[in-house]
Amino acid sequence: MNHTLPAETANRLLQQVLNQPEDIKSLLPTGCEALLDEATAQSLDKAAHMTTGLAPYSQLGMQLAALHQGNLLSAELYPQLLEAEQTSLKWFKQHFQLPYAQFSHGGSYNNLQALWQARDANRKRKVVYASTACHYSVAKACAILGLELQTLPVNKQDQLDSDALAHACSIFPPLAIILTVGTSALGAVDPLQDAVTLARHYDCWLHVDAAWGGAWLMLPENADSLEWAQQADSLCLDPHKSLFQPRPCSVYLSRHSLASTEQTDYLAQAPTQRLMGSYGAELFLPLWLNLTMLGEDWFVEQTRQRLTQAAKFTALLQQHTDWEVFIGGTGIVCFSTHKDLAKLVEQGVFSLARIHDTPVYRAVFADYRTDSDRLFMALHPFL
Repeated sequence: MNHTLPAETANRLLQQVLNQPEDIKSLLPTGCEALLDEATAQSLDKAAHMTTGLAPYSQLGMQLAALHQGNLLSAELYPQLLEAEQTSLKWFKQHFQLPYAQFSHGGSYNNLQALWQARDANRKRKVVYASTACHYSVAKACAILGLELQTLPVNKQDQLDSDALAHACSIFPPLAIILTVGTSALGAVDPLQDAVTLARHYDCWLHVDAAWGGAWLMLPENADSLEWAQQADSLCLDPHKSLFQPRPCSVYLSRHSLASTEQTDYLAQAPTQRLMGSYGAELFLPLWLNLTMLGEDWFVEQTRQRLTQAAKFTALLQQHTDWEVFIGGTGIVCFSTHKDLAKLVEQGVFSLARIHDTPVYRAVFADYRTDSDRLFMALHPFL
């Protein structure tokens, strides 16, 4: 372990501009001061979206990334940067037991990458099955690749209906099944074991979109679910959603290696068939620094903290209201009420969603500092 640099010291070094006298700030270009004010005005009472609280060394990592202009398509020139990337990827590969991994800019890239690999592995099929609660990027990926997406119904917990999936597969075996671990609306987890069994039986690609729920899978207490997820052909997760990292930081893992493209004279090695071209430290250096300085246990503790706060918020709703509460289990809580909470939606306290055709309000516990009591206080005038 490296010598510990206090997080407060690291962040103070990077935010000196915020502490300058007003006459110095006034020299900034028009709009910059407003942007700085907006950036520092984030409230822990706002839980409308997957806006995570950054791990302590993230800003220092971002600054290092900005200083380091290495392009890992020419990795031989940047051995230290390559080592940081591979060290970070090794962490994910060990957890998910998938041999190939790469960083990307987000889950939309990863879902497209997975279906691209699936299509090239079996060009005789074109049908893709996913739930009606799957991420919208799945439909985009199918449209780009010339595939046919068929969405299947979900149950009242926003999970893919296993019987509907089994029936669809028996009628028309698919190219791929897309499972969601952490649906956008509720954070629900699709039936992993059932889908693994069906994918094996029908010899189709199984992709797990764990952009939101990947951190949940990594907790020791969810080892049973992880074991089934580890049997997928591909899996993705977004540390910038649930592991307290700045954007962009996303990970794509696969059981199958990516094919190489044609060799280019100016590169020592031909690049693989990944969606990205040039990339560097911006994708992973903050994560690598946080892992190095804090260790894995910090991520486990903070993930449990935000899940605990989500559970406490659920309990408060159930104790003090007669509203219907929906629990996904991965840090998102939704509730249905006849009260008009449009003001709180406008303020970013909650967002709107729909669970099994029911309009709901949505609270996302992405920030490990979000406090359930403070969030519930916003509801007091409406009780």
